[in-house]
Amino acid sequence: MIALNRIFLTVSCMTLFSCSKGDSGYKLSGTFINTSYLEQSKIKLLQNISFYSTEITFEKDSILFSNGFETGKLAYSQKGNQYILKEAYQNNGILKNMVLEATSDTTFMLHDTEYTTASTPSVFTKSNTTFESALAKKVIDGSYELLYPERLKNTPVTFSAFTITGLPDYNRYNLCYSGDCMQMITDTINSISLSRPDGHTAIFGWQNGPKQTIELYRISDPIPDSKGGQRITQKAFILKKTGK
Repeated sequence: MIALNRIFLTVSCMTLFSCSKGDSGYKLSGTFINTSYLEQSKIKLLQNISFYSTEITFEKDSILFSNGFETGKLAYSQKGNQYILKEAYQNNGILKNMVLEATSDTTFMLHDTEYTTASTPSVFTKSNTTFESALAKKVIDGSYELLYPERLKNTPVTFSAFTITGLPDYNRYNLCYSGDCMQMITDTINSISLSRPDGHTAIFGWQNGPKQTIELYRISDPIPDSKGGQRITQKAFILKKTGK
């Protein structure tokens, strides 16, 4: 009987410990990036990806969020693995909370479908790099050779960490994935800013082409007193991927 009581007590303690841990929930900390967005970025135009936030950082009793063109801070409360983000968005003039559900100490689901109209919540993963860096690595970073223009054919070009080597005139780039830059080009295409060593920056249209190529297009001049409305005018570069 004594042995049975000891077994019962041991099992009960283990059960209580497990329940207690579940009630407290995962304690999220650090920066998390929107991996659902990153997965879509290879198969969709960036302008067609709906999202609430691309990057979320946890502080003691609040989160910092970024959507690419603005940052903000939201208070939260935690119950188990659910984090309630207070007054996270506006719907029909009413400020509403948003639920964030931790699935481990390095991943969570953001229940943002009412905001994004997507069929599933967005998944975020803990990261040591920024969202912008992860996006660049996903869609454009790598080694290439020029196929066009003809006079530069076979010239090696590398995109890496917002730096370009080998592309005539340009040495840096930034991808547009939110904000005003999304409205600049009327044609259905991604946009990218290429910068010269002197700091001059120009916007190009870009898209994935066939057979592991990336196509860049020049666009028309800005329209006076108007934001956006620029169109693709001519092909600028075609690059074929040669490595990771």
